[in-house]
Amino acid sequence: MDPSAILRKPFDGELLSEEDAAALLRLPREARRPVYEAADRLNRELNGLRVSYIFNRNINFTNACEAACAFCAYSVRPGAPEAFIMSPEEVVRLAGDPPGLDEVCMVGGLNPEVTFDYILDLFAAVEEAHPHIHIHALSPMEVDYYAGRAGLEIREAFGRLVEAGYGSLCGTAAEILVDEVRETICPEKLSTARWLEIVRTAHAMGIRSTSTILFGHIERPEHVARHLRVLRDLQQETGGFTEYIPLVFVPYNTPLGRARGIKEMIPKEDVFLHYAVARLFFGRLIRNVQSSWCKLGLDAATETFSYGVNDLGGTLLAENITRSAGGRYGQSLTLSEMADAIRRAGRVPVRRDTLYHHLDKAARKG
Repeated sequence: MDPSAILRKPFDGELLSEEDAAALLRLPREARRPVYEAADRLNRELNGLRVSYIFNRNINFTNACEAACAFCAYSVRPGAPEAFIMSPEEVVRLAGDPPGLDEVCMVGGLNPEVTFDYILDLFAAVEEAHPHIHIHALSPMEVDYYAGRAGLEIREAFGRLVEAGYGSLCGTAAEILVDEVRETICPEKLSTARWLEIVRTAHAMGIRSTSTILFGHIERPEHVARHLRVLRDLQQETGGFTEYIPLVFVPYNTPLGRARGIKEMIPKEDVFLHYAVARLFFGRLIRNVQSSWCKLGLDAATETFSYGVNDLGGTLLAENITRSAGGRYGQSLTLSEMADAIRRAGRVPVRRDTLYHHLDKAARKG
């Protein structure tokens, strides 16, 4: 296949079709260079040489979850001896260590011992102690679960969360937004339609969210293309996504990896192709594409800057999900390590906040 006609579309003001994306994702390695070059060109038009990053911390406030997703190695069943629920005081302490964080990313699981009121208390405690920190928290699945157990409609639940200090929604629990795949890898999670309904409601209320995918497991190119189209359709409708974060499947300690005989992550070249196709598919609708250094390693993550990526994510400080799955690249980076890595890749580091406002580094601590 000659991809040249497809690759001209973003520069001629056209959108790639779902079929275009699937075709590009099927390209053999020897035919991918034009895709990479087009993605890099489009990224430079949108973002110049700037690559952003954020000073943040992950906080998993509970590790107990009823969902038992096949790709997850972190959670335990509710009631297990090792199950925990953090107190608001513990979370407040973590949010202040180190000082100067711009964001805390708080997710847990579907724990029947956690109540909606507990989550409100958690956010309110962080907001009171650290009013400058943006609370980026909860997946659509968690919002649906805890709101439902509290007898709340989604809009009412979001309203109460915002009153407690909530800032933005994690676009996780998306995995692959194709129900035939979801039935295999996460059968207890939301349907595609319900995920979209919750995110659409958040966007309508002025709550921004990220968007994600989990790829590199059992999906096919047409599934990925459909997922991209579903996200882009919603972005055209609401404009509420801040970024796209492709998350490659880390199989080593997971039930899905064992059941399907997946012993290694997909090759980095296939990850690079996904980033490039996503950049071209979203065009100017989703301006920011983020690489995951904790899954790819810092060297490969900075290499993605040549394939359409303009964000390196966050310092994280305590990353548990990838580590539990067998991730090999650590849990934490410092601000200086992130900035130096971006410079070594020939790009310009820019510290940002959750909503992609660029920050004056000289005027802030950290």
